[in-house]
Amino acid sequence: MSNEARKNSLEEFGYEQQLNRVLGLPAVCLFGFAYLAPCTIFSYFGLINGSTHGMIALSYIIATAAMFFTALSYRQMVMAYPIAGSVYNYVSRTMHPNLGFLAGWAILLDYILLPMINYIIASAYIPILLPGIPVWLDMIILITIVTVINLVGVRIMSTFDNIFIILQLAFVIAAVIFAIKVIGQHDYNIIDIGGIYNAAEWGNVGLNGVVAGASVLCLCFLGFDSVTTLAEEAKDPGKTVGRALVIVCLCAGGLFVISTYLFQLAWPEGWRELDPDNGSYQLLGYLAGQFMATLLCVIMIIACLASAISSQASCARILFGMGRDNQLPKKFFGHVSERFKVPSNNIIMIGIVSLLSIWIDLDLGTTMINFGALLGFTLVNVSVFVHYWVKEKKRGAAAFIKYILMPLIGACICLYLWANLGKWALIIGFAWLAVGLIAMLATLSRKKKGSE
Repeated sequence: MSNEARKNSLEEFGYEQQLNRVLGLPAVCLFGFAYLAPCTIFSYFGLINGSTHGMIALSYIIATAAMFFTALSYRQMVMAYPIAGSVYNYVSRTMHPNLGFLAGWAILLDYILLPMINYIIASAYIPILLPGIPVWLDMIILITIVTVINLVGVRIMSTFDNIFIILQLAFVIAAVIFAIKVIGQHDYNIIDIGGIYNAAEWGNVGLNGVVAGASVLCLCFLGFDSVTTLAEEAKDPGKTVGRALVIVCLCAGGLFVISTYLFQLAWPEGWRELDPDNGSYQLLGYLAGQFMATLLCVIMIIACLASAISSQASCARILFGMGRDNQLPKKFFGHVSERFKVPSNNIIMIGIVSLLSIWIDLDLGTTMINFGALLGFTLVNVSVFVHYWVKEKKRGAAAFIKYILMPLIGACICLYLWANLGKWALIIGFAWLAVGLIAMLATLSRKKKGSE
């Protein structure tokens, strides 16, 4: 057996192949795009364009930089450890299993909450199309659909993701075309620094204001990292997942920056007039009329479904990785359905937990997600340094750039964004880590008693 085949069989890491290895590069990329949902650009447009006084594109540039360096670090780690578990496995194997548990626990806050955020956003659009249906019933129906799709197997899930992502991309491209048309009608210059930097308002916003916007917009990128959770279902995972990470991150960043740049040029004073909650609806009405504004409701529901499907799948596989290693009760979390080859217990549990979305606040949930994500991203960057520079003793100029300089830049940007999260996000995030610490100590105690 070749070295590559050995890695793909998971024997090198002491595991059996339990999940179906059926996904190629296009399917893995589309999974990542579906998770981050290109139409999420509309979810926070009114809020961030207003808070940055029209400099949302600049906030996206900063967020893209942070995610790009982190994507490179993820790529390095998935080549070293092409197994399910993502951040949990990288930190466990490079530093210490206990630190890995806490890293996995931190990013679970992201993966558990994101489906809920999607249900909350979708339930805000459904009443516009179908008035009279209670919000709680909307959420239960959406949760049931997403859970069933995840239970029937990764191939079916991938098919739904592909359909949903194509519809979203078509809508975003159409919105961009309408923006270009408006720019032409008003004889605005399509090449204008004003689409990125508002000199007249910089004194009122400053770098901290733009960075604060970027710390929220990182949520729009949460998805490029989710492809690492498919490492045991992807063909040739080291190469496939590694390439998908960079492709998804750069394509998403480019789409977000270009779109918001053009939207700002098409409506220069829009940031003063947009409602923080319904800004995207107003934007589409301004650019293309009522039909596109109404169609946005349909597309946003589709986008939320696609993202919820992918995020539930990713969370289930992180829990599977932790359960398989007995960091969580193995009998439950390490279980794989014999028929569909998916971690069915985890999928069902996440679906039940998602019912809490009926009571979760959108703004707080969003910042809590970024607490876990940015902390996890920082630890992935550190893992690259520990694995390649410290343990494998890679040296030379190229190694310094790949294994010290670039991860350091990624870690510093992520920490800076993390520090700019709201007070309540930090308080609740640290409380979540405290619960994780208690869970870890309980697991260690259980293992100790079992060995006696």
